[in-house]
Amino acid sequence: MPQLKTVFISYSWDSEDHKAWVRALAERLVGNGVHVHLDQWDVRYGESLTQFMDTCLPEGDFVLVICTPAYKAKATVRQGGVGYEAQIISARIAASIARHKFVPVLRSGTLGPDDPHAAIPPYLQGVLALDMRNDGDFEVQFENLLRHVYGVPAIARPELGRPPAFVGDPTSDARDALPRLAHLDVEHWQLQSGIVRNELYPDTFHIPEEAQRRNLKVGDVVKVMFEYAYPDEWDIEERMEGERMWVKIVAIKGPYFVATLDNTPICTADWHELEWGSEVVFLPEHVIEIADQ
Repeated sequence: MPQLKTVFISYSWDSEDHKAWVRALAERLVGNGVHVHLDQWDVRYGESLTQFMDTCLPEGDFVLVICTPAYKAKATVRQGGVGYEAQIISARIAASIARHKFVPVLRSGTLGPDDPHAAIPPYLQGVLALDMRNDGDFEVQFENLLRHVYGVPAIARPELGRPPAFVGDPTSDARDALPRLAHLDVEHWQLQSGIVRNELYPDTFHIPEEAQRRNLKVGDVVKVMFEYAYPDEWDIEERMEGERMWVKIVAIKGPYFVATLDNTPICTADWHELEWGSEVVFLPEHVIEIADQ
């Protein structure tokens, strides 16, 4: 029997019809073996909506964000319950929680960020969304949603075969060609998302335009944000949460930039194994500043 999946639904109370549609979607999920956290049946009169959000949103295997222009407007200015949930979601994205956990479901409006009827909140821009605007396509999109929740995609990646004989040694390491991002549990440091920090603190934290961040080249020097982890036995006064440092791009592999650390860390803890010249792998979202050439 498959493991029980749990889903939290984040939505705005646009209208009674919209609330009914969300409830119907939740009922269909429950009918297909998914445990759904929904305020309409989980919160009673006199109980705390805030406590419900604090407890149930992080617990869900997935968070469905029902996107409408009204939802985006409230999420952007952190208004009401939607605004509170937006803070929780943004913080968890910043903490490097797996992105596929947060699923935008487009119910009305448009995908374009600059459109007056845009429905996707800033922290989910550029994320593949389920389009459930057309009720005639509901069954197809609902199956896509179920497949995502249960991890059974309709189109699976084929197994990588062996290269043809004319390319030489058939024991290729093509599977391992792409680098990976550092992680707190392995390297004891990781990079923070500049995009998320900008969304959390738009008035004080600014980053380069997306086109600049994506079109970097070998030799460019950029600044990224490091976050550190420490063993439990370390004295709290000896810990440094993180720092911002320059890195120089030496290679580009797929979506990843491979760089070397271009300054000496202030933090000298051997635990992190970071020093001038250390390899740092990053994505465009991690760039917070680009050095003038």
